[in-house]
Amino acid sequence: MANAPRSARIDLNNATTEELEGGKLQEGGALGAAKAGRPAGGGEIGDMRALEQIMGLILLDLAAAEAYRVAIDACKTPEIKRQLEAFQGDHERHARELSDALGASLPDEPDDRGQCIRRYTELSAREERTALVAMRGNEELTNDAYASALASDLPDAVRRMVEANWQDERRHIRWITEEIRTRGWELPEVPSSLAEAA
Repeated sequence: MANAPRSARIDLNNATTEELEGGKLQEGGALGAAKAGRPAGGGEIGDMRALEQIMGLILLDLAAAEAYRVAIDACKTPEIKRQLEAFQGDHERHARELSDALGASLPDEPDDRGQCIRRYTELSAREERTALVAMRGNEELTNDAYASALASDLPDAVRRMVEANWQDERRHIRWITEEIRTRGWELPEVPSSLAEAA
């Protein structure tokens, strides 16, 4: 998918709904072409919902990449660090590819949700177990967001990209969940009698 010229790209930090609806995306990317009503390998986007979801995925992938950076720093085992670095790279690639499809520049700073995700990970990821448990929670959020985006009316080219990214997200959460399970890092369940007493 061709990248939009730098001058035609929008800034996700500052784009307004009027700019998006007014055709700022028309010059850049498959999503902009679809919003403008031109074919982009398939269906058109009939409303702003799909566009907002793609922008949300970009911001969420950037937040996840930053959270992985925090988790990697908390880990000592080379195998775990390597795998988390690979997952971080996936999230960075997803954000780049989706922003190219949108014809947008990547934001310089995380949004409010991204800041919360990073702060949650900083507070949670003190060692390998807590780092992986935190990243499992972050991946649950990312997986849900991708599944929700796939329920939108996306152009075929963008849908294929979102589906491929979602497969990566599903692979991430499977690996993390299995790693937590095999290392015996699952938190014990509170017996129902104690839970009721509390």
